[in-house]
Amino acid sequence: MPHFSSVFDKVCRRPAFFVLCLAFLFLFPAIGRAELLRLAVVGVSNATDEPEFGKLLIAQGIAHLVAQELYDSGRYVPLEDNAEISGRIQELLARAALSSDTAAEPVDQAELGCDAVASARIVSFEKSRFRGFAGPFSSGKVDVGITVEVSVREGDKPPVKGEGSGKGTTKARGVLFQIREDQVHFDQTSVGQATQEAVSQAVAGLMRQMEEGQ
Repeated sequence: MPHFSSVFDKVCRRPAFFVLCLAFLFLFPAIGRAELLRLAVVGVSNATDEPEFGKLLIAQGIAHLVAQELYDSGRYVPLEDNAEISGRIQELLARAALSSDTAAEPVDQAELGCDAVASARIVSFEKSRFRGFAGPFSSGKVDVGITVEVSVREGDKPPVKGEGSGKGTTKARGVLFQIREDQVHFDQTSVGQATQEAVSQAVAGLMRQMEEGQ
C-alpha cells in the first residue's frame, strides 16, 4: 500500500473535490430513478362478444398484467400507495369494464399523481369449432385466439399503441379463467395463458415504437 497515504493526502488537500465525489456517488442513483415515469393503468375495455372480459375482476387482473409488463420494461414505476387515488383508479377500471365503448375516457394525470396512463382493449376473442364428440358431457377441445391492444400516453404526448395476440386450446365446456380468493390465476388456464401472451406482445410492440421514436 505504498501509494495510499499520498492519495489520501491529495484528497484531504482538495476538500471540494472530495465533496464532489461524494455528491456524485449519492446522487447518481437518484438521477437514474428520476427518469422513470409513474404509471397507472386506468381501463380495460371489451370490444368482443365474450362477457367474461366485461367482468370487473377479469378487467382488474388484465390491468395488473399490463402494469407488470410495463414496469418490467424499466421505463415506469408504480404510483405510491394512496387510498384516494387507488379508489379513483378502481372507479375508472369499473367504468371501462362495464362499457363496450372502445374510446378511452380522458384521464387527468395530475389528479392521479402520475406521469403516464395506460389502458387495454380486448380487440377480438375467437373460438374454433368443436373438435371431437360434443355431447352433454363432452371432453372435446376448442381452439381459442385473443387479440389485445395496449395504449400508453405520457403527459401531453399522443398515445402509443401496441397489439399482441395469443392462442390456446381448452375444453369445450371448460372455464376461461381460474379465480381463487378474488384473484385471477392466468397461468392456470389456456385462455389465461393466451391473454398473458397477448399482453406481453402488445407491450413489447409499443415499447419498440417508443425506442424508435426517440
